[in-house]
Parts: sequence; C-alpha cells; structure tokens
Amino acid sequence: MKILLFIMCLVMTGCVSTEVIDEVPVVFIAGYDKGTDDQIKGTISLQRFKPNQEVETRTFQAEARTAKGLRNHLSGVPKPITIGKMAVILFGEEEAEHGVLRVLDSFLRDPASGRLTYVGVVEGSAGDLIKEEFQYLQGIGPFLQILIRQSIEYGNMPQNNLHLFDYKYYGKGMDPYMPLLKKTKNEIEITGLALFKGEKMVGKLDLEEMFMFALINKKHKSGLFEISLSDQNYVSLHQVKSDVTYKIRNGNTSPKVQIELDIKANIAQYTGDKLDERIKNKIAKEFEEKIEKDSQKLMKKFQDLKIDPLALGDRARSQTRQFDFSNWKNHYPDLNISVKADVAILESGIID
Repeated sequence: MKILLFIMCLVMTGCVSTEVIDEVPVVFIAGYDKGTDDQIKGTISLQRFKPNQEVETRTFQAEARTAKGLRNHLSGVPKPITIGKMAVILFGEEEAEHGVLRVLDSFLRDPASGRLTYVGVVEGSAGDLIKEEFQYLQGIGPFLQILIRQSIEYGNMPQNNLHLFDYKYYGKGMDPYMPLLKKTKNEIEITGLALFKGEKMVGKLDLEEMFMFALINKKHKSGLFEISLSDQNYVSLHQVKSDVTYKIRNGNTSPKVQIELDIKANIAQYTGDKLDERIKNKIAKEFEEKIEKDSQKLMKKFQDLKIDPLALGDRARSQTRQFDFSNWKNHYPDLNISVKADVAILESGIID
C-alpha cells in the first residue's frame, strides 16, 4: 500500500508544471487610454526579481479593440506572465469618460485576477504615468498600491477597489468612484475622487470635497484638515472621527433625507495667541457650519450630475417598505436633503 501511494504521488507531481518565481515576469500595474479609432491603448509594467534582490522593470504598450486582445498584441512581452499580483489598474481621463467596463470586465471574468486590486483615474494619460522613470525602488505598481492604501487607512480616501467598483456599478441606488491621481514633475499625487455615472466618469471631487465626502459617507477616521477661521487665524485638525446616521422619510412619496453627524476632533495646531475653552468652542461651531454648508454643496453637485455616490437610494430602500426605485429616481434631482453636524473638540496640541 505504501509503495502504491508513493507511485501515485510521483505521477501527480509529474503532471504539475513548475516555474521558478524569479524568472516569471509579474504585472503589478496596467494603464488604459483611449487609442486610435476607438481602440484601447494599454500600457503594462513588468517586473522581474533577480537573484541579487534587484528589480528589473520594463514597460510595454499596444492597441486593440478589447482588453483581452491587448495581451496578444503585446508581442515584445516575455512569456509566461502572471497578473495574479496586479496591484493597480489605471485609466486615462479620456478613457474613463468613454467608459471603463470594456477593460474591467476582462479582469472580473479572469479567475487569476485579484478582486482587491486598486483602480484609479489619471488626470491625463495613464500610459505616460506608468512609463515615467520615477525613482521608486519597489517599482511604480507597488508604490501606487502603498500610496492608495495609506490614503485610505490614514487619510481621507474612501475605501475602493475592483470588487467595490463592480458592486457599486451593478448595485441599485448607488454609483461608483475611483481615486484621482496626477503626475507632477517629480512625483505622483492623489488629487481627489473621480465620480462615475455607471461606467463613465462624469465629474471630480478635489481634496477638500473628498474630505467632506468621507465624513458624510460612513463612519470614518480621517487625517489632517485645515480650517480658515473668521478671525483670520487657522487651525489644523487631526484624528477627525465621524459617526453618521441617515434618516429617510416618505421614501416612496415625497422623500426627505436627514444626515446627522457626530464629529470628534483634536487640534494639531492653532495660529492664534491663546487656545482656551472659548476659542475651542468657536472652532467647533465654525467647523459645524463649514461641514453643513459644504456638505449641502456636495449634495447639490451630485444631484446636478444625477449620480448617487453616497448610495442614498440604497439607504432609502433599506428604510422604506415596498420601495420603488423608479419613483425615487424621479425625485432624486430635487431631493430634500439636510445635514446637521455636532462637533466636539477633544484635545489641543501645539500653539503658535
């Protein structure tokens, strides 16, 4: 019996192809731009890990009608390659406005593709950003993966990846979004959020708008945020925590949405002479007013674009019996939305 088992193990082992991991080129990042004659221009960055721990990076570019077709047109790419470690999928702004599903669909159908891959939009060309010779030791793909992850964990970027984009695209009463990136002279930076209506990019949020979006979207703990006060002083807040409650009434008739925010924040820096309780209360009051005012402007922007990145429709469905999505869609552009913020300043730090 032992001999039989040993023979079976040898046979099974012989059926499995083996690859030396250092010799397999790995795609960590891919960028897609609008090509000629409505084609897709794809740019990939391949990394090969050498035995001496150095990383060799090469970029390849081609055009085709489909994302799958691009793989066949990348004739200079050494085979085999693996996309199982894909870190980031980027779209140039023009391609994002045209529609991203013709690319993302191929990744969503591929079992080798990771669902937690980050997706993003580049202001300008995704291919130009990938081909740029930035001095990142780990390569541009892993660098952008870390940049986006840290912006989510420690900054104001809402959670997002390939799986969540797919969920929001197909879900009722919600619309997807992606991080917005820009190539500067010597660096890559996150500049805000790209807003989508279905698969097409239709608008943007800058960094300040993204902060407000993060506060009212769901329970959140954000990074630094600077406020200009009415007395010409400035205050930097950090560890801004928000608990948000959505109350939606008359979902099927004349909907009303009330957003209640419980905000707790710490003062990192204040430019005034003295920071006492009176000043702290003043800061809290002005922060409340700013949140309420800017949130209303944000809502109006979403309504004008006829998009629902805050998933108000889905929230209304969960709070309304026999919810009628078609009726909600008609009401959405003129929806009655109010925001009430309650801010508490917990601690104060450096005083200038």
